[in-house]
Amino acid sequence: MKKLLSIPIVIILGFLSFACDHKSDNQTNHSEKKEIVVGLPPSMHNIMMERVIKPELEKMGYKVKLVNFSSLRDANSALVEGYTDLNAAQHQAYLDVYNKETNNNLVSLVHIPSIPAALYSKKHHSINEIAKGQTIAIPNDPSNTARALLMLQKLNWISLKPGIELGTANLTDLAENQYNLQFKSVLSELIPRMLSEMDYGIMPGGVAWLSKVPASDALVQEQLTPDLELMVVVKKEDLNKQWAKDIKNLYQSDLMKKFINNDPDAKGRFIWPRG
Repeated sequence: MKKLLSIPIVIILGFLSFACDHKSDNQTNHSEKKEIVVGLPPSMHNIMMERVIKPELEKMGYKVKLVNFSSLRDANSALVEGYTDLNAAQHQAYLDVYNKETNNNLVSLVHIPSIPAALYSKKHHSINEIAKGQTIAIPNDPSNTARALLMLQKLNWISLKPGIELGTANLTDLAENQYNLQFKSVLSELIPRMLSEMDYGIMPGGVAWLSKVPASDALVQEQLTPDLELMVVVKKEDLNKQWAKDIKNLYQSDLMKKFINNDPDAKGRFIWPRG
C-alpha cells in the first residue's frame, strides 16, 4: 500500500517541478523580450517608427510587428489588453482623460518630436484681420477639437470655462466668444479643401503635410506645452524593461534628430519635445 501511494505523490511532485521550471522559463523569456508589437493609430508621426525606430530595433535583434488601428482609443485598448506593447500618437492631456474614464494606468515612456497644428487662411494674411462673425473650420475629432480651441484661446479669440478637462475641450465648453465666431466642425481631412470658403481653418500638422500645404503658409503654429507633446505610451509595469529603454533611447538619439532635420518628408514639420 505504501508503494502504491508513493506513485501519485511522485507524479504530483514531478508536475509541480515542471510547472515551476516552466514559469521560471517564461519569466526569463519575458525579461529578455525580443518581439515588440507596436500599435499605430492614424498619424503622420508613424513615419518615425517606420523609418527609424523599427529598423534600428531590428539591428539590435528585436522582431518588430506594426499593427494599424482606426482610432487612438482602439490602440489604447489593445495596449491595455496586452495585444500590443506600445503606441506613440497621443499627448498627456488625452491620456489623463483616457486613464480616468477607463480606470487604467497607461504611462508615458518618452516625449517624441511632434507636428504642431496651425491656423491657415486663404482670405486673410494675418491674425489681426479677425472680425465679428467670421467663420473658422476646426477638426471634429475630440483630441484635435480640444487643441484647436486651446489655440484660439491663446489668440484671445475665445475663452474656455475654468476647470474643464483640456484634453477633451469642445464647443460646449466656450465661456466667451468675443467675435461671435461661427464654427464649422468637420473631418480634419476636409479642412484643406474648405479653406477658400472659410475665413480661417485650424488643421493638424499631419493633415497639412498629407495635403501638401506648405509649412510656411501657417499664420500661427500651435505652441506645444509638455502636456500636448506626443509620447510613447506603455503599461506602467513595462516602464523600466530593457526593450522600453532601448525605444526611449532611440527616440532621443542623434539619429532621430538627423532624420527630423534632414529627411525630405519630415524636414520643417516636426518640433523637438520640451517635456
